[in-house]
Amino acid sequence: MAATLLELNKIQKDYRTRSYGRVIRTHKALNNLSFKVGKGQIFGFLGPNGAGKTTTIKCITGILRSDSGTILIDGKNIEHNDFENKNKIGFLPEQVGLYGNLTPIQTLKYYGGFYSLSDSTIEERGKNLLELLGLNNSLGKTVDEFSLGMKKRLALATALLHEPEILVLDEPTSGLDPRGVKALRKLLLDLNKKGLTILLSSHILSEVQEICTDVGIINNGKMVTQGPISEIILAVEKTAIKLSLRVNNFTEKEEKILTKNKKIKITNKKDLGKHKMILLELKEDLIPWVTNKLVSNGTQIYSIEPHTTTLEDVFLSKIEDLEKENQQLKEINKENKAKNTDEKNVTNVTNVYNISDSVINRSNLGKEDDKK
Repeated sequence: MAATLLELNKIQKDYRTRSYGRVIRTHKALNNLSFKVGKGQIFGFLGPNGAGKTTTIKCITGILRSDSGTILIDGKNIEHNDFENKNKIGFLPEQVGLYGNLTPIQTLKYYGGFYSLSDSTIEERGKNLLELLGLNNSLGKTVDEFSLGMKKRLALATALLHEPEILVLDEPTSGLDPRGVKALRKLLLDLNKKGLTILLSSHILSEVQEICTDVGIINNGKMVTQGPISEIILAVEKTAIKLSLRVNNFTEKEEKILTKNKKIKITNKKDLGKHKMILLELKEDLIPWVTNKLVSNGTQIYSIEPHTTTLEDVFLSKIEDLEKENQQLKEINKENKAKNTDEKNVTNVTNVYNISDSVINRSNLGKEDDKK
């Protein structure tokens, strides 16, 4: 196992909405988030929108401070000796911010100043980086003349200028055309071969699966699963197999028949014109039952093929399971709340009766005293 380079321990981060100085709403962005990135890994950081990916990256890069927990680089807390530890991190944000009137070398000199690099060091490293990134033929142009792909590559050069130990990328392929995506993929793999550790956040799961060695899936500020991609996929394949069926005459009726069995899940459907492609997740011993049910109900089966589990399958399965758990918890809480309300109402009614009895008793005692 690779030595740990980046480690997050029980990171908490809340966003608070205030009105006239008073907190009126709190959103828990990160909830006891913990994970590790080993030296030499390309770590894919995944999660649905609003899961906490960008907040995590901002905490790692020092843009935000966590409310509690620790972030370690090479075993050292990044909040202690900020400059030295943060120099070990290179960051490429999703939205590239560069000055349009500067040339590539001028841009690198500007950003190099933040790391106290000398002009000679910047020029030497900058020349090598611009050549590596395919920008050496555009040295006389300004950033305003660059395409989005070229701007991304120049921004990447600024992130690598101080020779960081880990490169953090937030949606690096956002806005790039297929050629740009392919070029960036090759570049990241080449940098990794030279020893650079990479953490990247991306929505393109096929891309992550192609270049990453390990992944972590986050949801609602918590780590859902983490590990080598091959092991995570294997763990899902052990619980169920996936079949791709090419069928005809498959309607809602047949779908309800299959999904009535809780051990069968339809994970995808595609209309192929004359036929439909149905993707099923089930136990192997249920295959004969499925085929018999479909054929007996008039569905024509043209082909049955095993489906290779992808990272996208794992991601969707994990998130779907969590959503079901959350829904069940909500229903339980709703039932408990209703039960508590009913019990409170009964208590209140009982108290009313007790008070009424007390008043009546006092009234009767008063009448008896008058008679005496």
